[in-house]
Amino acid sequence: MTVPLSSHRRLTVSAALIAALAGALAPATSASAAPVTTASAAPTAIRTQTPAPDMAGIVAALESAMANGAPGAMARYVGPDGARARAVGVRDRESGTAMDTRARFRIGSVSKTFSSVVLLQLVEEDRLKLDAPVTTYLEGLLPDDRITVRHLLTHRSGLADYTDAMFNETVPGFEAVRNRVFSYRELVDLSLAEPRTTEPGAAYAYSNTNFVVAGMLIEKLTGRPVADAYQRRIIKPLGLRATAYVHPDTRIKGTHVRGYLHPDEAGAPLVDSTEQTVSWAQSAGAVISSPADLNTFTSALMRGRLLSPATLEAMTTVTPTDGTNTRFYGLGLRRYDLSCGTRVYGHTGTVQGYYTYAFSTRDGRRSLSALANTSNRGTANTALGGTLEAAFCGKRPAPASTARSTRPSDTSAHAPLPAERDLPERY
Repeated sequence: MTVPLSSHRRLTVSAALIAALAGALAPATSASAAPVTTASAAPTAIRTQTPAPDMAGIVAALESAMANGAPGAMARYVGPDGARARAVGVRDRESGTAMDTRARFRIGSVSKTFSSVVLLQLVEEDRLKLDAPVTTYLEGLLPDDRITVRHLLTHRSGLADYTDAMFNETVPGFEAVRNRVFSYRELVDLSLAEPRTTEPGAAYAYSNTNFVVAGMLIEKLTGRPVADAYQRRIIKPLGLRATAYVHPDTRIKGTHVRGYLHPDEAGAPLVDSTEQTVSWAQSAGAVISSPADLNTFTSALMRGRLLSPATLEAMTTVTPTDGTNTRFYGLGLRRYDLSCGTRVYGHTGTVQGYYTYAFSTRDGRRSLSALANTSNRGTANTALGGTLEAAFCGKRPAPASTARSTRPSDTSAHAPLPAERDLPERY
């Protein structure tokens, strides 16, 4: 079915949207879905009342990110009672300017969800088939006809992530590409020079290469740059005034957060990594946005404003990314299952100098975006991820007043899991 570009915004009052919102009351992963379904892995806890966000807990997570090397951090939560934002530290070390929740920043791999939405809209318009080989549309690009579009969007293609070698040495690797402009084909060739990680479809293996190829598909099928597809299909319909695909310009216009990269050497000074082309990522990570825009984007996506109910169901059908049974990946979309039983959907993002979290509940009624202006420091990334539990699960019950409850081991069950890595980083 072909959906006119201008109609996506008007889906707010459509019957399809009503069906999508009604469907959000049921578990997001269906046992009758495609082979990537993992219904049995998800927690079964059901809340009868939405918990209030633990804003003090959010601040504690932001301060923990700072304690682990971030000059500043911020978060913005939106729920039925409105928006609440918190910020700590500075957005500019040189001037000492305080972190500002209205400022723009590089969102890194959250860009992958933008690319996935565009490709899924092209599927709805019958211009692309998820299970068709990539070579159907990009003849001769890949040496394996078994790699499908779905494999790209679920990170199951087996294509090596070229950034592993590119950024094996943090600062030298970054400086080598800071001002460089790559073609998509150059990035794919870097991947093809490395051994495959898996057979196509065999297992999840995160690779930026997948979404470089996704960008090539968007441009081939639309005949226009990726920036145009983002603008006409997502940014303009949702009114995302602070969001843009910026490549190869190195600047972030307007009020923005400066990013700081940690070198590999302990004690070495931070590197200001704000100005860069991000050409090494492009459709895998070159979008710039703000906390408010990210809240709007993830909520609107989950509410059905960008995709049909059937397509959104496919996007949120997931497979595990690790052995914890709490982290999953769909079509360009992560799902995290939190300790209180709440499932949230969105993406993490890493680009030199920035860590980002952008997630929403399946009904789109609650969302969180968070940023720390550093990278290559996994402990800061993990600490920032603590904003999700505080935002969506609220305050934890106080421990029972017993001698046993004072043991340090009693809090270990709530220790945050190490953050998933979108780029190589040092822990």
